[in-house]
Amino acid sequence: MVFPHLEEVGKEFVKTNATIKDGYRLIKTHLPYDMVPQNKKAKYIFVVRNPKDCVVSFYHHTVGFPRHYNFADGHFDTYFNLFLNGQVDHGDYFDFTRKALNHKDDSNVLFLRYENGRANPREYVLQIAKFLNEDIYPAKLLADDERLLNLVLEHSSLDSMKKDPTRWCSDRTGYQPFIRRGSTGGWRELMSVDQADKLQERLEEVFSKEELEFLGELYHK
Repeated sequence: MVFPHLEEVGKEFVKTNATIKDGYRLIKTHLPYDMVPQNKKAKYIFVVRNPKDCVVSFYHHTVGFPRHYNFADGHFDTYFNLFLNGQVDHGDYFDFTRKALNHKDDSNVLFLRYENGRANPREYVLQIAKFLNEDIYPAKLLADDERLLNLVLEHSSLDSMKKDPTRWCSDRTGYQPFIRRGSTGGWRELMSVDQADKLQERLEEVFSKEELEFLGELYHK
């Protein structure tokens, strides 16, 4: 009700039921950019995660949720090939990211890297606050010795998310937890050097050198 998932509940639910506070409504989606409803008054935050960690995380999610996927006994090598060929949820990672990256400089778009949020959550939150309303939200977060900012950091931490996962997903009793590690660089546990090289080749085919520099070191190794 507070932060509905658009493709799960549909636009009519969002329109009639989603909570509106101070004239604002929060909506989350995994739709590619060209399928997301557009409005000049809306602000869009896109978060990208490097494909090496992304495919490993997505594999664990798929294996651990047999209610939605017939892949409980699936092997990583099989899933890797599906991911590389764009045959997973939400389609091709590279095409998906390419469409969003084309809009990274739009005035109402904030393009964020997941890795930055893990490395420096405080600055990450303040960056989002500034984007949403530079005149109001940063000052509110920093008032009273950063009381609100510390609350946001506490309740958006992985430890807090693990305590109450139903804030983020449907019931997964008996299955793997929705919140697993949230780390960066953990792909090496499952991925071979050859597989990592294949992802790197795709990155270099789809994105320019400057774009890979913008995306960060995990994208251009």
